[in-house]
Amino acid sequence: MIAELKGCHLKTVQNYLVRYDIPRRSVHKYIKRPFSGDPLEKAYLIGFGVGDLCVHRANYSKTSKTVIAACTSTVPEQIELVRMLFEEYGGVNLSVGKQQTVITCYLDRSFNFLLEREDRIVDWITADQECFAAYLAGYIDAEGCIQLKRQTRAFEVVIRSYDVNILRTCWAALQKLGVVCPPVYLVKRQGERDGNGPLYHQDYWGLGIYRQLSLARLFELIAPHLKHPKRRQDMLMAWKNVEARMGRSNGG
Repeated sequence: MIAELKGCHLKTVQNYLVRYDIPRRSVHKYIKRPFSGDPLEKAYLIGFGVGDLCVHRANYSKTSKTVIAACTSTVPEQIELVRMLFEEYGGVNLSVGKQQTVITCYLDRSFNFLLEREDRIVDWITADQECFAAYLAGYIDAEGCIQLKRQTRAFEVVIRSYDVNILRTCWAALQKLGVVCPPVYLVKRQGERDGNGPLYHQDYWGLGIYRQLSLARLFELIAPHLKHPKRRQDMLMAWKNVEARMGRSNGG
């Protein structure tokens, strides 16, 4: 969106459009298809949306039949993933800036479930193993990192966000599924910063999976649902590394 690219309020952009008689794109011009209803797809989209999407009704109107989902990123793969997730359901518009790209998707009101932005995971997701796995895959695609530790040459999966309750719920669910990992930890306190970077506007939390057996179990859970090209590539590389290490430790 123009407001996000220019760092100003949406109302400011709207005022300029009116002042200079610039025609605005109508949300009604897009053909919108209802959501499929697939619970696994829904769980994935909720997890991804909480982590990486700005979602609201068109014109911020409670009566609007159009749901707008937008993502701002400097990573082309992230923009392409958002396009892939939503282009079959409605119109997709790109605003390419010098440093970042904004992708805006115009969706049917059956996507109202994406409007709920709370620091919690709804019960129907945590009650079903596959739905939770799909949700977690979406959340990892948005907020996670699968990386190699330089010191040990072993892989780890780290998820960091401001959503401490979501992370703690993920931790509790993972323990039950055999993915043993340390409790959620505080990365940065509100008001701190990384070097010369921006201040953290809230406490920033992390969840890490390090054990080889736990990583193997995690990959089994999320592999059918993980969609981000870079995350999948990193997962497959890490999985191979984990299997090799486990084979050596078993004398294979």
